[in-house]
Amino acid sequence: MIFHRLRFVVTSLLILLMTFSSSLGAGAAGSTAGTDLRVANSPQAVSADHLVSQITLAPRSPNILLFNQNITVSFSYQTTEASGVRIFVRPFTGTSLTPNYAACGSPLYAVGSGTGSCTITITGGATTVNSLRFQIWNDSQSTLLFETFIPVNYQFKGNASLVRSLALAPATPNIMLFGQKVTVRFAYRTNQAGGVRIFARPMTGTSLTPNYAACPSPIYPAGSGTGSCTFTISSGAVTVNKIRFEMWNANQTVLLFRAFVPVSYQFRGDRTLVRSISLAPATPNILLFNQNVTVNFSYRTSVAGGVRIFARPMTGASLTPNYGACPSPIYPAGSGTGSCTFTILDGTATVNRIRFEVWNDAQTVLLFTKFIPVHYQFR
Repeated sequence: MIFHRLRFVVTSLLILLMTFSSSLGAGAAGSTAGTDLRVANSPQAVSADHLVSQITLAPRSPNILLFNQNITVSFSYQTTEASGVRIFVRPFTGTSLTPNYAACGSPLYAVGSGTGSCTITITGGATTVNSLRFQIWNDSQSTLLFETFIPVNYQFKGNASLVRSLALAPATPNIMLFGQKVTVRFAYRTNQAGGVRIFARPMTGTSLTPNYAACPSPIYPAGSGTGSCTFTISSGAVTVNKIRFEMWNANQTVLLFRAFVPVSYQFRGDRTLVRSISLAPATPNILLFNQNVTVNFSYRTSVAGGVRIFARPMTGASLTPNYGACPSPIYPAGSGTGSCTFTILDGTATVNRIRFEVWNDAQTVLLFTKFIPVHYQFR
């Protein structure tokens, strides 16, 4: 009798273990329609005692800014420090504080959770801010409670003629159809009495991207104002990883200004693909465990039975440990829109890529795979 009971217990445990392992493996592959790696009724992961998260940057990175033009950094925070904390955001170039920076002081943020903001700028000396450092200190600033960095690209300049305050639509990073336009909006200033011409051109590495088409330029009058330009790629699967901005005098004999901003626009012509991606919250960011990143997208497919689409977080070459992510419905043939969410449940990690996969309905044929670079720190 005891033997039979023991055999029943062992068999039950084996079945449970096999079921859990099968579910985990299928979710990691991103190819099981009903899989969500969040385990029902599992304890919520506990984030750090002191944390800055849910960051928004205005204007967004990447960008070109004037000396003394502010970057506004808004954030949420949480702390268990009974006497409250002080929070500082500082610009970095490489491993050092950016020269000639000016930045906000800090009020005393109360114990618990709340929101805050800070402004930073560069007052002189052409430079690029390539990361922002976040620190939380106790009230007397004698104990450092939290520190992290997020990557950005803000080029500060003081040229008499320049382009600045960029806005890109759709936002970078992204996947685009051949012929789909990227719209670049900007502000400018110039002291050229005859006005200037402004060009935004896509680049891959050190060369103009093959098969590009881009806007001509009107004559922008002397003084300051705003403008826009579009570009696209007509064929040849490529990634635009920089936009080159040039300002010339009206007859295009004198180059007055040139700058490059890093982007990631992957142009594709696949019959089945995912494109026009938007991320909420935006990258780069710091997030709480169990806080969702929502990935919205458009798709197209010629597969009659429809497709399943998965967006999965990656750290380096592997799926990020302890992730939870959306299952996929069947998206019908043709074109349309969809969305997916993912999060990290525990274990401090940085998601630096999102992998998109499109499978046939039965998930036996992988039709499309692509990665976009991001930066989400989960804590």
